Amino acid sequence: MNRDTADLRWGLVEIIMVFAGIIGVGMIFGLYADRIMMVLTQLGLPVTDFSFFILSFLIQFICTVLLVLLFTVWLKGASLKELGLKKANRQDLLKYGLLGGILLMSLVLLLGLIVSYLQPEVAPQVFEEMLRSAGGTAGFAIIFFIGAVMAPFAEELYYRGMIYPVFRNYLGPFGGAVVAGLLFGAAHWDLWRTLPLAVGGALLCYIYEKTGSIWVSILAHGVWNGIMSMVVYFSIFK
Repeated sequence: MNRDTADLRWGLVEIIMVFAGIIGVGMIFGLYADRIMMVLTQLGLPVTDFSFFILSFLIQFICTVLLVLLFTVWLKGASLKELGLKKANRQDLLKYGLLGGILLMSLVLLLGLIVSYLQPEVAPQVFEEMLRSAGGTAGFAIIFFIGAVMAPFAEELYYRGMIYPVFRNYLGPFGGAVVAGLLFGAAHWDLWRTLPLAVGGALLCYIYEKTGSIWVSILAHGVWNGIMSMVVYFSIFK
C-alpha cells in the first residue's frame, strides 16, 4: 500500500461489530420477511424469489456500507482515504483493475472447475440461481448491476478497505492478505467454494496493496463478477 497502516483508527473490535451488525440485520429481516413481502403485495409489487433476493441484497448492501462508515469514519474519525477511497491513476485501473479482474476470473473459474470435479453435487450459489431465474434482459441487467457494481463496492469497502489493513498490521502484507482472503471466502457460507473465493479475495488484497486504492480492487472484483455473470447467463439462454 502507498501508506503506513500502523496508525489505523480502527481494529478487530470494529471489524467484529460490523460483522455482527450485518448478521443481526439479516436475522431481523428473516424474522419479518413474511410481513415485508405482504407489504410489497399490498403495494402491488411482485412477490417472487427474485424480488425477495433483490430486497434482501439491498438491505445487506446499505447495512454493510453504513456500518463500515459508522465504525471507521463517524466514530473513529478516519478519512475516506484511509479506507482506500482515493483516486486511482489510469494505468492502475487498466493493469490491476481491468486485466487483474480478467485474470482473477480465469483463476477462480479454474479452481471452481477443480471443485466441481471433486464434488460434482455441489449446489449452485444463490446468485447463480437468481441469474438462472432472471428471465429477460431487464432481470439480467438488475442482477448484473448487483453482481458487477454494488456487491464489489460493499465487499471491497469491508474486506479490503477495513479488514485487510488491520491484519496487515499484525501479520504483514502476505499474512494479512491470506487472512482477509479466508474471511472473504468463508463469509459466502459455501464450504466447497471457500478456497477459490479465498484465493480471489487474497489477490484482491494484493491489488489494493499495489495500488493503494480500493477503486482498483472494486473494478477488478466487478470485472470478475461481471464476466462470470455473463458466462452463466448466456450459457443458459444461448
